[in-house]
Formats: sequence, structure tokens, C-alpha cells
Amino acid sequence: MISGCIEQKFKRCPPLPTTSVIIVFHNEAWSTLLRTVYSVLYSSPAILLKEIILVDDASVDEYLHDKLEEYIKQFSIVKIVRQRERKGLITARLLGATVATAETLTFLDAHCECFYGWLEPLLARIAENYTAVVSPDIASIDLNTFEFNKPSPYGSNHNRGNFDWSLSFGWESLPDHEKQRRKDETYPIKTPTFAGGLFSISKEYFEYIGTYDEEMEIWGGENIEMSFRVWQCGGQLEIMPCSVVGHVFRSKSPHTFPKGTQVIARNQVRLAEVWMDEYKEIFYRRNTDAAKIVKQKSFGDLSKRFEIKQRLQCKNFTWYLNNIYPEVYVPDLNPVISGYIKSFGQPLCLDVGENNQGGKPLILYTCHGLGGNQYFEYSVQHEIRHNIQKELCVHAAQGVVQLKPCTYKGHKTVATGEQIWEIQKDQLLYNPLFKMCLSASGEHPSLVSCKPSDPLQKWIFNQND
Repeated sequence: MISGCIEQKFKRCPPLPTTSVIIVFHNEAWSTLLRTVYSVLYSSPAILLKEIILVDDASVDEYLHDKLEEYIKQFSIVKIVRQRERKGLITARLLGATVATAETLTFLDAHCECFYGWLEPLLARIAENYTAVVSPDIASIDLNTFEFNKPSPYGSNHNRGNFDWSLSFGWESLPDHEKQRRKDETYPIKTPTFAGGLFSISKEYFEYIGTYDEEMEIWGGENIEMSFRVWQCGGQLEIMPCSVVGHVFRSKSPHTFPKGTQVIARNQVRLAEVWMDEYKEIFYRRNTDAAKIVKQKSFGDLSKRFEIKQRLQCKNFTWYLNNIYPEVYVPDLNPVISGYIKSFGQPLCLDVGENNQGGKPLILYTCHGLGGNQYFEYSVQHEIRHNIQKELCVHAAQGVVQLKPCTYKGHKTVATGEQIWEIQKDQLLYNPLFKMCLSASGEHPSLVSCKPSDPLQKWIFNQND
């Protein structure tokens, strides 16, 4: 625990607001669900904890029905509400919020453990600033041993939330300006996005700001949507370092999607259409499923969400990028070319391969036109970028060509010679630094002496179908 947190004192007049802790579960293991409940009960001051609301998202495991109902009777402040059919996290949380009676809502996942003193910093911040949506500092609980990994005593490794242009959530270290802004280690951390699984919010503000998009299905994208909405509409997202909650991070979701995983892309389209303005096209170029949903107009009615945006007089996405997340690299709104890069001499395409986060060679693979590992952009900086998640570039070297982090990151940086490519009229991809051309002659694309008559040195950029 950060030393300064221990000395923190919270005003009793006016008193801190009460909270309703809302925990959604679907076929959760008995032990992890009850560990979460007991953790909240043992670590929360009774005067602040008004109720724990367990929301069952149509679990089928028998022990989560009559047995659980009977077990929780011993706790006067624990109640269960149930969805008869599986509707997912978003709808379940909305159900929990409608029955909550406290001044604030605290959402937790069903596999957490709260560290002593976790609740007071969250509620104190909301009492101080009604528009603050606050998250704890999330520590990991080991997936196999269920050991709680306590945070470092000096809190030196703080992270904040971010997003990439596939609209996935991620973590990053704090930029220098955020470190300098904070008065001490106990000070709130402003975060461009939040994980969305664990947070507290004023119930009144939750309703004022538009709760969740009730037409989003199951889960996926709702945390990014709320992040953009809160910031653009006058609120703020913060991580409270003195509030620590452990969370079991699973390697993959154990649950099924009743309507298929395409619901995530549909959710993301809904948030992009409302909050991202022209920047939504960057996302659509990277997600072919989302692009098809837009083309088919199968993302549902957005009129209620646009009404919220109008009512709250929300700022545009350019404002968000400039003021809330100026460090993010913004890809070209209109790249010179985008799509897949096909070899003229054989029916194969440039492909980054599996799990290539940079540092691995590119491969040649059957062209599929589905984007993903075969999606590239030729930028105005003359790079060949594969920046779906990390910003990665085709990096020239003697012999085999690799994918490496892009050296041009905007903000007065430059692309190094290894990452500059010229598309020549004879369809050669020429690297001026090495004065050589890209060839599809082997398993991995490589640099060779330029020979315009060689079909294996000719490449065609194609738009994704």
C-alpha cells in the first residue's frame, strides 16, 4: 500500500455517500462469487455499504439458484435479482442499477477481492466531484493459485487505460505530463479510457450521462463507449491509487455468445457512429465485420444516443484526441492506399503471421481479403503500416524483412530509412536506404537487387472486399 494512503482521512461532515455494490454473474464458480461477496462485506465500512446486489444473467448451474438463495439469507444487505434469459453484462448491470437504492453505484466483476480501505477513496472522490467516474487500482489474482498479488508499497508502477484503433482496451504507463500534474502518489490518475469492470459512479450522474447504451448486446465495447462519452460530455475518468481491488484475469472468456461474437463488432459500430465522427473510418478499415455491419445498416437505432449527445452538448472526437489523449498516434484519415498487398508472381499476400507483436519476419500466405493479419496501409510518410493494434511497420533489413514498431509516431518524430518505401510505376516496392526491392521469392519476403522484369518483385495493393 502506498504510504500516503494510510494517512488519508475522510471528512464525516458532510458524510461520504452510501453505495450499492452491483455484481453480475453467469455460471460463476461458487467459491469465486462468494469470495467476492465476503470481500466486500469484510472490507467496507457498514455505514457506507447500503447493499450488495447480485445480478444473475440466466445462470444454468443449479447451485446458483435455490442453494445460493438460501445461503445469502444470512446477510441482510445481500439480494439477488435475475434475468430469465441470457442478455449479457450490459443489460444485467442496467437491471442492477434500477433496483439500487444508494447514492452511488459500485460495479464489480464476480471474481474480485477488495483490499482493506478500497471503498472510502472512491466515494470521497465522488463526494468531491459529482462528475468523476472512479476506478480502483486493479491488482491481479493468480488464475491458478488464486493468490492476491498485493500492489507495490510505493505505487511506482501506475498504469492508465488506453485504446487502439481496433477499439480494444489496453494499459500504458503514465506520460510525463500526468506524473507532473499529480501532487503526490495518492492523487487521482486521469485515464483516457477505463477497463469498465470495476468502478464507482454517482447514481444520479450515471442516469444523467446516459447509463449504458441499452441496445448493446452481451458485452464488448461498452467500456470504450462510456469512456468517450464521459470525457466528451463534461465528466472525467480517474483511477484512485489508494483504492486497491484484486481481479482474476482470465486468458479467455469461459462464456458463449448466444448470437455469436459478431455482437462485439456491432457494439463497437454503435459507439463509433455516435462518438468518433470521421475517425470512425480508421476503425472500419481495420475491422471488416464492422464495415459490413455499417454497409448493411444492421447496428440498430441510434436516435436515443444522439439525443443524449445533443442534450449534454458533448464535444467532438477531435477535442477528445487533442485534450484527453494527445499522446495517441492517429493514423492517416485518408491513407494513400490501404488493403492487402498481393504478389504479382504468385497467389500469395504479405501477412504478419500469428502473434507478431514486432520483431518477427513477415510471411507469405494465401490471400483472404479479410483484413486482420493482411491489412496494411501505405501512409503519407511512405511507410507500410500494420497498425491494427500496435503501430507496426514493415522494416527493411539485409535479407528477410521484419515487422517492427514504427519509428514515426507523430508529434515531431520521423520515419527511419528502414521504414520508408517507394511504390514505383513498375509495381516494385523499393527501399531507398538499401537501394533494394521487396521480393516474394522465399517463405519470408526479403530484400533483393531490383529487377523490374521479375514478377516476384511486383506487388499489387488491393482494397479489402
